[in-house]
Amino acid sequence: MVLAAESPMERTPHNHEGHNWKQSSVDYHVIEAGEHEFSYWKNFMKHSRTCHISHRIKTVVYYCDIHGHTKSETTLDEINHSVKHQHE
Repeated sequence: MVLAAESPMERTPHNHEGHNWKQSSVDYHVIEAGEHEFSYWKNFMKHSRTCHISHRIKTVVYYCDIHGHTKSETTLDEINHSVKHQHE
């Protein structure tokens, strides 16, 4: 069985149409989002470092066993920085 995400042009099924939505699967994906330089002070000297940023994406797939429909919800679950620092 292939589960496909709905495109924005398709009609989205609603609960009042008699669907029986059940969570089918949850998937997490980590995407590298880039990097940036930041400065900090240590022993009265200014230093620079690179911080790598990644986004954790969560996708939940639902399946209606009455109509054979699928739908998915994709959200940004978490933003990770490789180094703890203050964001300006």
